[in-house]
Amino acid sequence: MFCTLFQTTIQYNPNNMKTVLKTLGILAALFSFASIASAHGAFEEIMKKGFKGSKEQPPLLKKVLDGSATAEEKTKLGEYLKKLSTLKPEKGDAASWKEKNDAILAAWNKNDINALKEATNCKACHKVHK
Repeated sequence: MFCTLFQTTIQYNPNNMKTVLKTLGILAALFSFASIASAHGAFEEIMKKGFKGSKEQPPLLKKVLDGSATAEEKTKLGEYLKKLSTLKPEKGDAASWKEKNDAILAAWNKNDINALKEATNCKACHKVHK
């Protein structure tokens, strides 16, 4: 009885296939939108907390450069810098983006404060990629 019921309820219908394809298209569009929104949110968080800061909470980069960052803050900035290098810029050349991020990560990994200060020049990056 179950087999008979199962066979009668599942039949090929072109309208069902169209509905399935439409649903898959909508899901793909939503996923694409969600990943774009997620990347934008990541950029925002990295820029606000890592580079810009506020009156109450100075940016992590500034604290690292002036030597007042805690170990936890240094770790967080390192995570931000690594995440930043995986994101795609709003505009500009991918090779330029990679070059700038490679310089930042190289300075970070060498613990070279002067090179980090030079590599994290906001205007140089924003001029090309924002």
